[in-house]
Amino acid sequence: MKILSLLLWVGQFGFSILFPLCFFLILASWLQAKFSLGMWIFAVCGILGLLTSISTVRSCLHALRKAAEEASPTKEAPLAFNDHK
Repeated sequence: MKILSLLLWVGQFGFSILFPLCFFLILASWLQAKFSLGMWIFAVCGILGLLTSISTVRSCLHALRKAAEEASPTKEAPLAFNDHK
């Protein structure tokens, strides 16, 4: 079951990469048609979409790493200098 939950993160990861960029490009298309803006709106929204995708990917990777650490068996801590046996 733990493996299945980790596989669900793969779909979430792909969605978090694609959705913000697509959303901002669709928004740019709508803004250009509605307000007769130039092509510069695509550049602005494209940059915003990329920055949002990067931010979302970072948080998704952080959560994925945390879930993987929780799913893996815990290892014993190494012996410290004063704990020799």
